[in-house]
Amino acid sequence: MRPCIFPSPALWACLAAIALGDVVLMAAGGFRLVGYSAVLITAVSAGAWGLGYFYATARPDERIAALAFSAAYLIPYTLVAAILSYLGTSLNMPLNDAQFARADAALRLDWLAVLQFTDARPMLGVLLRLAYHSSMVQMVALFIVLAATLQLTRLADFLALFTATSLVTILVSVLLPSVGAFVFYDPPAALRGVVGQDAGIWHLAHFEALRSGAMRAIDPSTIEGLITFPSFHTALAVIIAWGFWRTRYLALPVLALNGVVIAATVPVGGHYFVDVFAGAGIAGACIAVLCWRRSAVRPAGTAVRSALQRWPGLLPDWGFARAAQLTPLHGPVNRPVTENHQ
Repeated sequence: MRPCIFPSPALWACLAAIALGDVVLMAAGGFRLVGYSAVLITAVSAGAWGLGYFYATARPDERIAALAFSAAYLIPYTLVAAILSYLGTSLNMPLNDAQFARADAALRLDWLAVLQFTDARPMLGVLLRLAYHSSMVQMVALFIVLAATLQLTRLADFLALFTATSLVTILVSVLLPSVGAFVFYDPPAALRGVVGQDAGIWHLAHFEALRSGAMRAIDPSTIEGLITFPSFHTALAVIIAWGFWRTRYLALPVLALNGVVIAATVPVGGHYFVDVFAGAGIAGACIAVLCWRRSAVRPAGTAVRSALQRWPGLLPDWGFARAAQLTPLHGPVNRPVTENHQ
């Protein structure tokens, strides 16, 4: 049996479509890539795919193969998605910061008060900064844990969620752009001492240059996250917590950590409160769609795990074979990657 195209043919097709769209839009807008980072990223991705294919066929090991295929997909995807965000930002749509600030006020949520509260507690500020910048490390850990425990369907589903949430947040941010709360409120430098003088404005130089038309050369090695509304940091925190949810001993600590990540998006990331609500809503909607899709094809299972079959992904599975997946949690290590992960 031939190995599957992990994580799924649909995701690889999506990657190719976004890359092609980037090429067309860059040509139409007069953009170009500079530096050698794109070549390096392509080479690394190709090498990871080759490694995955080797461990799927010549020396079968599902764990290594799935981990390699995941890297081969995610590395170029993050690049083409970031380029798409840059191209969308260059459309220079009207900013919505005033509207988002009014929405926060209508909910009786005070961004400046949260910043002042954080600034008065240096240890809290350190904790929030560390948590805010932990998302990429958490993703690497998630890939390793899911591959090592043979939760391969969940790994493929996480990549699908990452793709879906990022594409939705990019589209919404293009239509409803904002520069961020730090720029809108312009707090005094004294209030930035704990969260950092550059907190929430890492993206500002590229954001303004793209909107003004001054930036038409994109260097992948210097790309910044440009999205304020909705908060992709929040969406990512939600789906990372979901990814770990069936892993014994890690589910609850990771959930707590990502609660802190979400809390940090306001004073450290410079997000409005409505950014956070929108990001969490997008992640929740994508997870719900995934669960509905998984439940549409009910795998054979026991009555004990019937709830998991109805809503796979929402209930923890600490120590049980996963009824909703084709691969048992603690199965043999060396087997060809033959699952259908779509």
